[in-house]
Order: sequence, then structure tokens, then C-alpha cells
Amino acid sequence: MKAKEIASIFGVPQSTLNEWKKEGHSKKVLADFLTNVDKESILNLYKSATAYDMLVSTVNTSIGNENKHLGAHDIKKLLMGKIPQNPLEKYALDIIKTEALKVEIEDFASHFKIPMKKVNKVLNDGY
Repeated sequence: MKAKEIASIFGVPQSTLNEWKKEGHSKKVLADFLTNVDKESILNLYKSATAYDMLVSTVNTSIGNENKHLGAHDIKKLLMGKIPQNPLEKYALDIIKTEALKVEIEDFASHFKIPMKKVNKVLNDGY
């Protein structure tokens, strides 16, 4: 990839990338990798690694106590139609309904192979 592409995808300025490329730098291997891999491969890898994490992040950002954060599998169960058992699960569904982007929900459902028809039923009609 070109330095400009690396900067736009990862936010690494060209000057930083040039510094990383110097012999002996701890990130030289990373810089070499980024400059020698094609853009499409990185975008596919980057998307697949983060697609479902966005919804988990959206839900947990609104939950102050980290000990109460929900995992991806907890959210999956809710979107599959599990009736919320406690206020935290009800709150998580409310956050998904009001704050999550459509693409976040779709990526999450796709990653966990949840039919969008099922997700829409849960989010729009309840259980």
C-alpha cells in the first residue's frame, strides 16, 4: 500500500511510517508489512476483525461499570429473541434500538449468522 492509503485507513502519518521503516525500529516489521500488502486484503481483514465489535462497543459505552459490560454472545442471545432477564439486558436492547447504527447491527447479525428478519422482529416488535 502507499503511505497515503495507510494514513487514511489506520491514521498513521507518512512521517511516522518513515520513522518505523528505519533499521532497528521496533515497528519496522509492521511498516514493511503495511507497505507490501495490497489495500483490498487489508480492508477485508480490517472489516472482518472489527465488524461485530462496533455494536458491542456501542452497547458497553453506555454502561459505566465495566464489570457489567455485555459480551458479544450476550448481545447475540438478545437479538436472537432471548427475553431480557434483568434491567441491564433491557437497557442494552434500548441502546441498540436508539443509538446503534444500522450498519453496526447488520454487521453483527451477519457475523453471528442471525437472520435480519429475526433481528428486526426483536428490535421493532419485541418478543
